[in-house]
Amino acid sequence: MRHSSILVVIAGVVSCGLLSQSALAGDVYKYVDERGNTLYTDRPMPGAVKVASTAPRPPEVAERNFAAQQNANSRELAATNQRVAQSQSDSRAAATVARDLEATRAERCKKARADYQTTISRTRLYRTDKDGTRTYLSDAEVAQQRLEAAKVAESICGPQG
Repeated sequence: MRHSSILVVIAGVVSCGLLSQSALAGDVYKYVDERGNTLYTDRPMPGAVKVASTAPRPPEVAERNFAAQQNANSRELAATNQRVAQSQSDSRAAATVARDLEATRAERCKKARADYQTTISRTRLYRTDKDGTRTYLSDAEVAQQRLEAAKVAESICGPQG
């Protein structure tokens, strides 16, 4: 078992060496010998498959490949720039929303505190019906109204607000 793993490593090193020198050696062929080992060579053999070729490319192919690469790079750069611009725009919008929310929170807090102070300072509280008639609250209902006003103020203003 150990010998087969060593052979695999050696074959990998040899194949990398052959493939890296393929520019100097010409075409590279891959074949399997009678023991089942995969080997690489620069000579065509019966049953060998060509895996690399060093045939020179025509200049138009190189130019076309370079232009395609440049075009892909330009598209990627434009997409990245667009994502950055969108992120900056989102950050500015989020900051504006946060400022506006804080301003309205301060106003709502002020109103909630005033409502709470109203429930505390008045001795008699009432509720107005659809017809406009006043129904005065019982002591238990007044206590509940004050508690709810305190909870609303705390939920808007916070515990210290």
